Amino acid sequence: MTQNNFKTADEAWSAFSAGAAKGYAVDIAAELGLTEGELVAAGIGQNVTRLDADWGDLISRLEELGEVKILTRNVNVVHEKTGTFGAVSINGEMGLVLNGDIDLRLFLGRWGHGFAVETHNPRAGRRRSFQFFDHDGTAIHKVFLTGHSNEAAYDTLIADFKAENQMPGIETLPPLPEQVTRKDGDVDVENLRAHWRSMTDVHQFHGLLKDFNVDRHQGMRLVGEEFAERLSNDALKTLLETAAKSDLSIMVFVGNSGAIQIHTGPINTIREMGDWINIMDPSFTLHLRMDLIAEAWIVRKPIREGTVTTIELYDAELNNFVIFCGERKPKDPENPDWQKLAESLPRYSSAAAKVAE
Repeated sequence: MTQNNFKTADEAWSAFSAGAAKGYAVDIAAELGLTEGELVAAGIGQNVTRLDADWGDLISRLEELGEVKILTRNVNVVHEKTGTFGAVSINGEMGLVLNGDIDLRLFLGRWGHGFAVETHNPRAGRRRSFQFFDHDGTAIHKVFLTGHSNEAAYDTLIADFKAENQMPGIETLPPLPEQVTRKDGDVDVENLRAHWRSMTDVHQFHGLLKDFNVDRHQGMRLVGEEFAERLSNDALKTLLETAAKSDLSIMVFVGNSGAIQIHTGPINTIREMGDWINIMDPSFTLHLRMDLIAEAWIVRKPIREGTVTTIELYDAELNNFVIFCGERKPKDPENPDWQKLAESLPRYSSAAAKVAE
């Protein structure tokens, strides 16, 4: 991690927002023992405006901005899409945005803090954005203006949703406790397999895990090779390079506590840079830390039309951080070209892994 030797959050934010700090905001905050949200909030009253809104009301108006670049990340991967908001549906704490390039699933109960942020970087120039954080200060979702955005609409939204309190800083809550799941020995594995086999829609999967009180990784591990097999960790590189060469339309899901962001379409430009593998396309970029892939899996979920096949990556804590699948319209079978690619990926070999270590 880059060391800047800042003493205070205010000093760190001032340097970062002027392009004079080394590293990303989340890393600079960590140097000070802070969350990214706490670092950004140090700029309130300077180049940061605290927002106070029913987040669904604000999201429903983001289409007024025109073209934007949106960003959703977790600690292992960054997902960026360029497009316009619209086709927004808010139902209580659940939000959907289904407007072509901008495809989001939002869990608004986790959205604790929102800001309008303006930075001036000598290289990147002026950047204006809306940034949203969990109650503990972890970044959830960011919306950046582009050269084609409506800046007047941005100013109007700030005026309409500006909080009365514009003092620097935020109050954060401790992270929520991890979910306690059933121990392996207490799971009726044959019953789990039977119910897995009887699924008719991919959206039944989360309910299945909840019914058996198992987490995602545990469910895959227990259900057996009929439905889930561990892949070699370098399967991702093969997947991306093959998909790019074949012009295959895929879906890429990246999420955190409050948002899932989805790309649908072909991918073209794949670049490796150190530990990172990147998709660098005009309206979609992905930056993923290959060295943080602890496990990769192929997972098969029965549906009425056949099977949905996903490629899922997990970190050292066995948290899922990205999912890949083929593009499929509702009630259509899975694209056989995607299924062939997914099934061709190299399987994990414990012997080979020991040699590599």
